[in-house]
Amino acid sequence: MTDVLAAALAAARLELGPRARIVPDERDGLWRVRISLGAPDHGTTPQWGAAAYDPPFVAGQLRQGVRQLLDDQALLRLRSPLAEPVTGPALLSPTAAGVLAHECFGHTSEADNYLSDGGALGRVLGDRWTPAPLTVRDRPGARPYAGSYTRDDEGTAARTVTLLREGYWTGLLTDRSTRALSGGRSTGHGRGRRGAVVPRCSVLEVAAGRDTAQVLRGRMGDGWLLGTAIGGFSVRGHLILELLWARRVRAGRATREIVGPVAICARKAALAGRITAVGTDVTVHSSPYTCVKAGQEVGSTLISPSLLLDRCVLRPLADVERLLTRSGAPRVPTPSGTGDDSAGAAEPA
Repeated sequence: MTDVLAAALAAARLELGPRARIVPDERDGLWRVRISLGAPDHGTTPQWGAAAYDPPFVAGQLRQGVRQLLDDQALLRLRSPLAEPVTGPALLSPTAAGVLAHECFGHTSEADNYLSDGGALGRVLGDRWTPAPLTVRDRPGARPYAGSYTRDDEGTAARTVTLLREGYWTGLLTDRSTRALSGGRSTGHGRGRRGAVVPRCSVLEVAAGRDTAQVLRGRMGDGWLLGTAIGGFSVRGHLILELLWARRVRAGRATREIVGPVAICARKAALAGRITAVGTDVTVHSSPYTCVKAGQEVGSTLISPSLLLDRCVLRPLADVERLLTRSGAPRVPTPSGTGDDSAGAAEPA
């Protein structure tokens, strides 16, 4: 372990105290840190992780992670359960917005999903997804993130693909078997075991908007701040985003009313149509928690600013978990994890 990472870990242990469980490791040059403040329990325990091919980068992320963990811990002391679904505007934190973008635009733009699930989406290439001028790219060559690579598992050089430009759906991620959808040449996004390669997103980046998060919160008026993401996955044309907490906003000011854990369970096209503004606070979340599709796990990195929804429905997480149990869809037990586009049914927004 390098000196800079060792020093950052020592500082984290000192600040978080003896109850914090901090697990660092390294495999194939990927340095990872996982932290849990208490016994792991989905929806009740603050958890965080970082992974990258550069120890100083992980050390820098670690300092941000400690602050997030302490903030989450303080909010959980005030948190109460959400008794029933609530509806209103919502401002997603950068990490929550990153998971939404991954599920809504990343997985949906994987060519095999586009071919199999297009009918469930009600969208095709060239259609507008968002009222906001949202631009989303997948950049596998970006370094030194957990989702980074230079050649995919078919040996094709990876290249950047713009999935959305100014709110319009402009590109797909392909492997060799689906290269006809990208001008006859694979985009270098084929990942997986031999004989089981499929297109996968890697380093998904949402471009910065024009307004600070504070300005967006003021524009929202009465609504909700949506905090740390603890899970997310796609079910055909639907997505589910799980959040550790949501904080009530009144007249643009955050209150002490905290509820959670909560979930958004909505049709992708409907939720994307509610994205009305993009923040300037771009944040990198290079996570050790992998993305799962067709039973295969790959590294994934999310880069996003805050996103403003003019309307969404927040539901008690337990209600969504009961729905998933009935549908047989997979759930993601890891913080900020992401799941695949799997068979099953989800409740519309």
